[in-house]
Amino acid sequence: MFHSVLLAVDGSENAIRAAESAVGLVAALPEASLAVVYVAAPPAQSRVVKANFDVHALLEEDARTVAGPVLSLIEGAGVPYTLEVGMGDPTSEILAAAGKVGADLIVIGSRGLGALQGVVMGSVSQKTAQLAACPVMIVK
Repeated sequence: MFHSVLLAVDGSENAIRAAESAVGLVAALPEASLAVVYVAAPPAQSRVVKANFDVHALLEEDARTVAGPVLSLIEGAGVPYTLEVGMGDPTSEILAAAGKVGADLIVIGSRGLGALQGVVMGSVSQKTAQLAACPVMIVK
């Protein structure tokens, strides 16, 4: 069935609900693995300089801060996971992470954007579902 599940998180309530679904699914599948992806905004230049230009470390720090409740939920359930971080267009980064981990299912919350921004830009979940090479579970 599903062997590699990618969970996209953004710190929203829908991301927490998506995490609950992904954890339940991975826990029920004996050979399944879970990867969590968080797409961050570019860090401020002053932070990059203070971090000796280690942008990846800053992105991971941001991911652990914003996605902390989701990561705590996953760890509390005893489900092992890997954390992927990206920077840039969320849909592109989610799809790149899915390719990198060989995901055969992407789990994502239905909407992390505000209502107006979602209408103008379209939601990340919709774009991901349209462009993904694997099934996408959108959780409300």
